[in-house]
Amino acid sequence: MAQDSRNRIPYVFLGIVITLFLIFTARIAYIIVMEKDGRRSYDDPVVASSVVRGSIGDRNGNILASQTSTWTLHFRLSAMDDIEYAALAVSPYIGMMVDEILDKASQYTTYALIKDGMTMAQADEVEAAIEDAGLQAQIDVTRQQTRSYASHFHAGQLIGFVNREGVGSEGIEYMFDDVLSPYPGLDESVTYGDDILLTIDLDIQYLVDVQVQNIAYEHDPDYIMAIVADAKTGDILAMSSYPWYDLNHYNVSSADERLNRCAAYNYEPGSVFKVFTLAKCMDEGIDTTTPFICDGSETFTVDGNSFTIGCHTPHGEVDGRQMIAQSCNGAIASWCLQLGDDVFYEYLRSLGFGSKPDLQIPALTSGFLSSPENWSSRTKATLAFGQEINVNALQIVAAASALANGGVEIPLNVIHEIRRHDGTVVWESAPAEGTRVMSAETVAAILSYMESAVEEGTAKKAGLDGIRVAAKTGTAEIINPETGSYAEGTNLASTLALAPAKDPEYIVYYAISAPKGNSVWGADIAAPACSAIIEGLARQGRLSTSDQMTIQVN
Repeated sequence: MAQDSRNRIPYVFLGIVITLFLIFTARIAYIIVMEKDGRRSYDDPVVASSVVRGSIGDRNGNILASQTSTWTLHFRLSAMDDIEYAALAVSPYIGMMVDEILDKASQYTTYALIKDGMTMAQADEVEAAIEDAGLQAQIDVTRQQTRSYASHFHAGQLIGFVNREGVGSEGIEYMFDDVLSPYPGLDESVTYGDDILLTIDLDIQYLVDVQVQNIAYEHDPDYIMAIVADAKTGDILAMSSYPWYDLNHYNVSSADERLNRCAAYNYEPGSVFKVFTLAKCMDEGIDTTTPFICDGSETFTVDGNSFTIGCHTPHGEVDGRQMIAQSCNGAIASWCLQLGDDVFYEYLRSLGFGSKPDLQIPALTSGFLSSPENWSSRTKATLAFGQEINVNALQIVAAASALANGGVEIPLNVIHEIRRHDGTVVWESAPAEGTRVMSAETVAAILSYMESAVEEGTAKKAGLDGIRVAAKTGTAEIINPETGSYAEGTNLASTLALAPAKDPEYIVYYAISAPKGNSVWGADIAAPACSAIIEGLARQGRLSTSDQMTIQVN
């Protein structure tokens, strides 16, 4: 009896397998019969069949990035009877020679991309030619959604780009990908992404980039960072990071070109930093009016350790005004050493150094500011003139907003508005509450000192007739990250300018890394660029104050 049971087991198993096979076959038959086109129809819920990505524009509505349609032409090689005949049929309409088409097709085995980026007019002509030649079953002309960047390289690293899969990959395209291209909506045929208007003003961006190009041509630097900001609102009106790349051809760009150095490049700011140090010394009541005697080199002793601070030239008697105008390292180091370590450190933190700016930009860095317990005997002295600290360009501009607002630092901003497809504004920037970091009296004095630097000091080339400009130049050495020491023959030339000096409306900042040629000084390289920007702003009628000059247009 037990033997008979064992003999029946294979038959039971076989029956189960046959039953499952019949069920599976029936299901396949149902799919083939009931869903003939191979797609399921979802009636609940109904979602949009397509999503149109929102555009990106400047603050005035000028389109910087938009969704467009292009057409592609493919050869179905496996279905082709005579490839030369097909090439002859389309050649006159796609701007390619027959041999060129054949060479392109030879790179594929079954489905060959022959031409992409065709306009609608081209596509219509090609389709007519294909029909006349009877090649509809062998050649495809298909429409695809692409991203077009009218700004090309202007503010390119800020805007970013969309990859071939339609996904935002860098810049604002990446940070706001879900806003620009949301999930398909319910009960609608097409879902439209929101449009984003940046705080960028394209006219000012052009001004900035012309100067960037001039500097690049004349001085062949490794990098250039340039920013113009509205001093009262913190809006970034222009941002340039050189080297550039064309957003429409991001696929041939390098990682170095795509990096937004205004946000991601850390460097020692050099003497531009002195305006912030001096402000704290003055607020803490340190005497900066009794002249410091600068003979070009000063030795200090802190906690039993001696070190020497040098200047590029002897400055003689130096008070606060002359320190800014002549950029004396010894004087600012002497005054800064009188500050408490924690007092100076917390002040620098309050300015935003050592932390990321609150901006919706990818790859933002915090720079580097070590805490006092890690300071050497000379750290505070060298911090005073912008060494032993790493910053990014946005941090410098943010800190400078305090000089333009009576000691209140204003947060920076890059988004002006977000709008629905129908124009409804769903979000708009509003003046942010600032933080007091300096006294109003100190700020008035610092601006006056910076104006002296333009009138009779290192920042002369940042000035121009008819507009009062406050500026501070800087020339810093550049750290070699591999050796941890200063790289020989490399400097960062920079200038920070505010205009008009009495009640600044604009902050202009240029920083040039490793310039070559006859000069490496910020006074010679960055200051003239700042002057040109301020002149351009006046020409555009943007400096509507009593300080505005009348400019003769040649």
